[in-house]
Amino acid sequence: MPDRPDLAALLEERIREAAALTWADLPDGVREHAALVLADTIGVIGAGARSPEVTALVRDPVLGLRSGRGDPATAAWVNGTAGTFLELDEGFRPTGHPAVHVLPAALAVAEVEHAAGTALLTALVAGYEVAARLFESFVLPAPMHPHGHFGGIGAATAVAMLAGADPVALARIAATQSLLTGWEACYEGATARNTWAGHANRSGVQALVLHRSGFRGSLASHLSVVAPYVAVASTLAEPVRPGTLRIRRNYLKLHSACALTHTALDATAQAWSELDAEPGDVEAVEVVTVTNNLRVARTAEPNALSTRFSLPYAVAARIHHGGTDPGHMDWRPEVARLAASVTVRSDPALDALWPGAAPAVVRIRTRRGVAEARVDNPRGHHADPVGRPVLREKFVRLGGDGEVFDALVGVAETADVADLALPEALVRTNSAEGLFTGRPSM
Repeated sequence: MPDRPDLAALLEERIREAAALTWADLPDGVREHAALVLADTIGVIGAGARSPEVTALVRDPVLGLRSGRGDPATAAWVNGTAGTFLELDEGFRPTGHPAVHVLPAALAVAEVEHAAGTALLTALVAGYEVAARLFESFVLPAPMHPHGHFGGIGAATAVAMLAGADPVALARIAATQSLLTGWEACYEGATARNTWAGHANRSGVQALVLHRSGFRGSLASHLSVVAPYVAVASTLAEPVRPGTLRIRRNYLKLHSACALTHTALDATAQAWSELDAEPGDVEAVEVVTVTNNLRVARTAEPNALSTRFSLPYAVAARIHHGGTDPGHMDWRPEVARLAASVTVRSDPALDALWPGAAPAVVRIRTRRGVAEARVDNPRGHHADPVGRPVLREKFVRLGGDGEVFDALVGVAETADVADLALPEALVRTNSAEGLFTGRPSM
């Protein structure tokens, strides 16, 4: 029986390689795409931050925020939490959401370090690479959710780059603070689960503080827990190269629902457009997809988090409302009744295409006719990408300012991230304090 690879040693090599990336190393396509990921993620955070729960959280005196500003660990935590509220944050298959686990931490530290926009983007790309390698390497068992642990190691990598610290030392500490998270919270609608991504960001910032204070961590402590689920160890053995950076293989979300519903939602839209029918005419909807997506083949509880993790409810919402924006995913009894007519099953022939594709075939039967459509990857996936105009429209539709989006896409021209225009709802840092490297404020 072959020896099990030393996962921690392999990961340390990849962390050092990722942290050694410079702006000059990044191909133009990576630079441009990273800026779009940054702008899209900040727009999603801004929209989530306007939810009643996050609004109340920011006002709670326990956090000690003043005029929407706070220490970088708290800012990273709140912004990371807000970023998952609407299930519109980008992702990487299989299966995780690196940007929302990395960017809030990187942004908070970049502000207090008065880093240039190019430094922030490079740190985002590097942290994303580390987190995505981990998401790609492990197939977690059904009860275990990918939020709150792998991403924190990527966050620590990005933080170390911006603060000039040892990336492996910080990654070890972040790994030692990781959470063990489960899907059941999503199904029930336990909105405290939205703090998982926030925790990963906080752990990335706190890793720097703990390291400076003499604390030590262990990558092996976390990797030993997930080692039985390693699927592609060669991913951690592959050197980090500018031409194969994972951020170019992500997907950007256009539906306010779990990513496992998105291919079926696009197929639903196609099939429904072929019918001259009303929602009340629907007799049955059949969804055939990959086994991985059966995680969300379940009945929704009556709340707006659980609906986003129910494939039948999401499909019914698309038919009922004609869209999948955040408000469309609020719980409504009439949508739940329509969702009862939706069945979901898997097909081994489709499974053979996973994870390169996540096909879904949707067949809608109504009193007026039948229509069927197949989609292999949702719009926004790197195999069917969307460009700047679509993402700008999404940013504005979520309540953002188009000029702010344009400034974020042009972040590489920014000399000091602390001066960058951001949606007002984001928590900013007390950027004049120079907390980490002691550089004077600009």
